[in-house]
Amino acid sequence: MVWWIFGGVVLLGLVLLVLACLPVLRRLAPLAAAAERLQRRLGDAQSLQAGAAHLQEQITTLQISAEAVQEQVERLNAARNSAIAASEPA
Repeated sequence: MVWWIFGGVVLLGLVLLVLACLPVLRRLAPLAAAAERLQRRLGDAQSLQAGAAHLQEQITTLQISAEAVQEQVERLNAARNSAIAASEPA
């Protein structure tokens, strides 16, 4: 008789545990879909970040080139101005 009571209590506990877990199990599919979407977005963000780093490198290279051209223009202007000043009668 005691075993029947003990078995009933254990069975009732298992039934209550299953009933408590059902709402959680129902939410697993949408949560898995949301996790998959987030993983895709993470991959997109990482590829965009790599592209941005490449663009930053190109900008740095262009900036160095622009500075070199600016220095060359300044030297040419200085040479032209000194040539004009030297050719003018005093």
